[in-house]
Amino acid sequence: MGSDCIAPDLLGPGAAHPEAAIITPSRDGHGPHILAINNDQSILTLFRNLLEEEGYRVTTQTYVDKDLAGIKASRPDLIVLDYMWAGEDAGWSLLQILRMDRDTAGIPIVLCTGAVREVEALAPHLQDMGIRVVLKPFNIDHLVAVIAEALAAPVPVSGGDGA
Repeated sequence: MGSDCIAPDLLGPGAAHPEAAIITPSRDGHGPHILAINNDQSILTLFRNLLEEEGYRVTTQTYVDKDLAGIKASRPDLIVLDYMWAGEDAGWSLLQILRMDRDTAGIPIVLCTGAVREVEALAPHLQDMGIRVVLKPFNIDHLVAVIAEALAAPVPVSGGDGA
């Protein structure tokens, strides 16, 4: 796996173009609010530093629990979910919870993972859920472009509870 190990077909059109990463202020006049979720504090610090440099407001949270109430309270414009399939299913179950809840179903999610086979196997389902995927290791310009694209596009509504 090289540093350009990316599945562009999972990301949608234009995702690999950093020039698409134009920051649009949110309702309160600040950059869009991104919530980064990971189980490693050093990775969360890296996400915070990189994304704040790009003009985003960043909040971080660990996987300690699936704090849906905390996620709702932070009102993110987008979630970067650093996802691992090995061992515990924290990322997958949190992803499902976020998509099934009426208050979080429309929040764009960018899934970061090194689990290439799993992503390929689940690609149609992830696409139906409106999940964009960035494979690790990734280039920051690529991640920023995917985030900008996700913020600009509507999240598909899958056959959920009819919200």
